[in-house]
Amino acid sequence: MPTAAVVFNPTKVEREDLANVIDPAAAAAGWDESVWLETAEDDPGAGMAREAVEKGCDVVIAVGGDGTIRAVSEGLRGSGVPLALCPQGTGNLLARNLNMTLDNLAESVDAAFNGVPRKVDLGIATWSRPGGRQEEQGFVVMAGMGLDAEIMSTTDEDLKDKVGMLAYVKSGAEAIRNTHRMRLIFQFDNDRPRRAKVHTVIVGNCGSIGNNVLLLPDAAVDDGLLDVVAVRPQGLWGWVRVGWKVLVDNAILRRTDSNLVRQNRDRDRQLSYQQCRTMELTFRDPQEIELDGDHFGEVLAVRMQVEPGGLTVQMPAGWTPDPDEEPAAKETPPDSAAVQESPPVDGRGLDPAEQAAAAAEAAELNKEWD
Repeated sequence: MPTAAVVFNPTKVEREDLANVIDPAAAAAGWDESVWLETAEDDPGAGMAREAVEKGCDVVIAVGGDGTIRAVSEGLRGSGVPLALCPQGTGNLLARNLNMTLDNLAESVDAAFNGVPRKVDLGIATWSRPGGRQEEQGFVVMAGMGLDAEIMSTTDEDLKDKVGMLAYVKSGAEAIRNTHRMRLIFQFDNDRPRRAKVHTVIVGNCGSIGNNVLLLPDAAVDDGLLDVVAVRPQGLWGWVRVGWKVLVDNAILRRTDSNLVRQNRDRDRQLSYQQCRTMELTFRDPQEIELDGDHFGEVLAVRMQVEPGGLTVQMPAGWTPDPDEEPAAKETPPDSAAVQESPPVDGRGLDPAEQAAAAAEAAELNKEWD
């Protein structure tokens, strides 16, 4: 008989409460007794997911918040074993973006045993620490550097438990007072490296951050692309424009605009968008990073890449792909003018004099960062 593994965060939910729903559902579906695996402070779920795969489990039920879902997804990377979502957190962003139930445990469990598998993309972040150590982590929703990561690191967890997503408003308001901009070199796919100064960079596999807020309006979980937004408002009025674009433009106006209008808006210097398969960033100074809301400290360089179909998610029984939401074939944008602030720092495609100037600029830039 098939077997399910239940990876759960004991700080979010009691095993007994879960067993009261999961055990009868497994028996009714003709499944064997489930394998129960608790997350730990030093392992939020990746190790437990790998253990479930090694044990030959046929589905892994992840019970917890965004951090648990992210870690279990990382552990299931490329295994083909489906992930069943039982959201128990504040954001529950993957479930929201997949239009799945957020607060009905019985429905979530039914999808685990009777649902339909769906391939989705997995984001992979590989970074270098200030001390030189390299690490790799997966994400399913979004990764953020700069202001976004600062907000995540300073959000009061007790307040988040009480008021939910509103807790981010308080830490966000405090972070916005900081006018610090990151100095970085970025490169999309095989495009030329360029320099920029921005407040935050967000790389996403999903577009919505909940409450009808569409941060990455072109993002799709299964299009084989990462969506990137660079935020660099000029003063208070700039933040107002950013808020308008995210809350109104992306959610309402963008749906009725022509492609030309949308492309022009995407090159707005306050909030600019790009799509890619890989993105590399090198920072002049260490910058904070977060993945799916979990803070991972400071990094000096990071490479983001998409792994198409790297994760299988168990959808509710009867689910079929929406023809309007099926990913169309997309071409990676040919250049990165959307967030360009300076000329290319290499010499490809230039005449000899221009190559020499580009080489000198690159040398000077490297000297400045040493």
